[in-house]
Amino acid sequence: MPINQQASPEYCFHCGLTVTTGEPFCAELNGQQANFCCPACRAVAITIVDNGLSSFYQFHETNQQAPDALWDEGVFAAFDDDAFQQRYITRSQQSTDMAQVQLLIGGMHCAACVWLLEQYLLKLPAIEKVSVSLTEQKAVLHWRLSELPLSEVCRSIALLGYQAEPYSQNHLQELRQRENHQALRRLGVAGIGMMQVGMFAIALYAGALQSMALEYRDFMRWVSFLVATPVVFYAAQPFFIGAWRGIKMKSPGMDLPVALAIGLAYLASVKATWLGAGDVYYDSVTMFTFLLLSGRYLEMRARHFGGRLTTDLNSLLPSTVLTIDPAGNTQSLPLFKVALGDKLLIKPGQVIPADGVVLDGYSSVDESQMTGEFSLQSKVVGDDLVAGTCNGGGTMTLRVNAVGADLKLQSINQLLQTAQSTKPTMARMADKLASYFVVSVLLLAAATYSYWHIIAASDQAFWIVLSVLVVSCPCALSLATPAVLTAATNRLRDLGLLVTKPYVWEKMAAVTDIVCDKTGTLTRGELAISAVKPQAELSSQQCLDIAAALERYSEHPIAKAFTHKAQEALAVSEIEVIHSAGLEGHINGETYRLGRGDFASALYGLQHISIPADFEQGQWLLLSSSKGAVCWFRLQDSLREDAQALVSGLQQQRLTVHLLSGDASGAAEQLSARLGIDRCTAGASPEQKLAYIQQLQAAGAKVLMLGDGINDVPVLAAADVSVAMSNASNLAKTHADSILLSGHLTAVLQLFSVASTTRSIIKQNLVWALSYNLLAIPLAAMAMIPPYLAAIGMSLSSLVVVLNALRVQRKGQPAESGNDTARVFKEVAANG
Repeated sequence: MPINQQASPEYCFHCGLTVTTGEPFCAELNGQQANFCCPACRAVAITIVDNGLSSFYQFHETNQQAPDALWDEGVFAAFDDDAFQQRYITRSQQSTDMAQVQLLIGGMHCAACVWLLEQYLLKLPAIEKVSVSLTEQKAVLHWRLSELPLSEVCRSIALLGYQAEPYSQNHLQELRQRENHQALRRLGVAGIGMMQVGMFAIALYAGALQSMALEYRDFMRWVSFLVATPVVFYAAQPFFIGAWRGIKMKSPGMDLPVALAIGLAYLASVKATWLGAGDVYYDSVTMFTFLLLSGRYLEMRARHFGGRLTTDLNSLLPSTVLTIDPAGNTQSLPLFKVALGDKLLIKPGQVIPADGVVLDGYSSVDESQMTGEFSLQSKVVGDDLVAGTCNGGGTMTLRVNAVGADLKLQSINQLLQTAQSTKPTMARMADKLASYFVVSVLLLAAATYSYWHIIAASDQAFWIVLSVLVVSCPCALSLATPAVLTAATNRLRDLGLLVTKPYVWEKMAAVTDIVCDKTGTLTRGELAISAVKPQAELSSQQCLDIAAALERYSEHPIAKAFTHKAQEALAVSEIEVIHSAGLEGHINGETYRLGRGDFASALYGLQHISIPADFEQGQWLLLSSSKGAVCWFRLQDSLREDAQALVSGLQQQRLTVHLLSGDASGAAEQLSARLGIDRCTAGASPEQKLAYIQQLQAAGAKVLMLGDGINDVPVLAAADVSVAMSNASNLAKTHADSILLSGHLTAVLQLFSVASTTRSIIKQNLVWALSYNLLAIPLAAMAMIPPYLAAIGMSLSSLVVVLNALRVQRKGQPAESGNDTARVFKEVAANG
């Protein structure tokens, strides 16, 4: 009963609980006197009515607990703490004033709560956008932080009787555990009820054949009524709540036919029991409920199993860290208190807690959680560390340069959540089709009853309609697409490719041309030594040791090319770094210079020196001493190991590969010839790159762009599908449809493969769901499917769709094998 109908002074106007105090708390709302059980309910109701949201009480479904007393002001003040906001609030890249936060909302239990929260929060002046999820108990807010502190937002939520706190994966796991336990309790009640009513039903069926005395028959019917009632009102409650919610929202859902079937059978049985005449269906009611709940439970376990990899990436971080003070002492602190510039001690086996740079020590780091690449990466002084990766066997000192919302981990997490909360076109179409499908089933059920009851004059009309309502399965249609997309997203995440836009799955099928950037995409974007040309008596390795000793004191990107080549650590004194020229230092009593040719040659009195004519084109550095030239080093951007495999794999799929580079040095043409790329354009400006893409599209091509730099942003945005490299700028990642987290270019080939598999399985699911319903519903309408088989068929239909979707997550080629259901079912039962 809606709460606003409980006008009696015995009940609280807001929560519906009995008013036990002799002098109830009162307030005049919309011209009527209303009583409340406590001051909190009175305050909440006044807030709701004063904001013009009285409709909440028209849609409110059930009684709720009285709201807790308002939180202590200290709790609200904590939401404005800098450390708190740094961890939980994400700032917009377009405007630093715009902020986003995810809050876990306690106390929501129905669609009316979602409506109330969204409508109320949108009335606050600084709130731009609100999205509330009932299933995840989560609210996502976008607002102007300078105009409205987060504490005021949470205080406003508390005034409505709800509690807000930072959203985390742990809370979501708790909700899933509660969902599982509640489902098991309902399933247990239905199972026990089915068995008990079944025993009486056997006696009643046998008694009907042997003329059982009416008093015994009526006694067993009343006992069956007592046993079946908690099954209907407790175990089957989710069906009725879901059906009523769909009616209120003018969007009938998959629960409506089920609720009608269970409710009508139960009411018909109660009528026959009360009047002592007619048939009872308590055994069927309890059996339907048990079978349907069993199917829903297995489906829920399968969904949990399928989504277990879709975790909050922030859960990878430790809760505490070891900080190093200026005196060198270590202290354990909560992670949220870490600030920029802090020094952290990273011990062997620990998870890196923040983004930063190595100040001291060296180690190997497992970056598989971020990149999908399972080989250990060496880290030395000056190398970057990323939060969420795991330290190997060494001890390092880390200087923090990013925390909270600025972490690379957090940006990936935000992109992942945005991608999973957005439905592609095919998912929206399936949902719309399921809604129309429910209405069609109800009309068909009415027509079926009219035929069998009026025209055929059959006493089985009720059972036939019951079968039609139960056998229909709109849930298979609704699950056909999202279940597959979730599994596909997780599969690519395992491979190191993060899909951030939902339309990728649809557009990949039409791609005809692949356009690749050169530097940082097909190449690593890191200079490496490709040639060593000694000019004196020293060996190549001795020259590398001297150069590496000098470069240890440089922060220039070139330095990394040398520091990893050293075999002997040489002591350097009187080191001097000359901007845009090179370095000078003393090693073993000799002065050395490393840098541009003219800078290095000036050390031994030669103002200008030319690169020898027999040397290949490229970037050359000279190592010199006071005695003359010592060694020439050629630096070259190194090719990614799997660049050739990418190009060959794309060409095998009859796709045209283009190299589009801004490098005009001739390196682009050399790389194109080396890899066998179909077309190459070098020396292109960002404007020319954009024009190139648009020309391809004008000619009918569908383009996938693979790039990394800020200069690639326009073409990433213009391409039909775009992939940004993991080392791409934040702006490039924002405009890309997917991000290659690993360094493996062949993951792009997997994108084609998984996208093809995804579309194939979606088609399989939709064909299955439509075929099942088109076959089963007419058979049920022709009285060829009894109700108990209808219940089993509906449950199996949904389960087949979910299990088929999980095939995408297989490590091989999931779409090629059709015998995976039994194996997946076992995994779901064991791990769900």
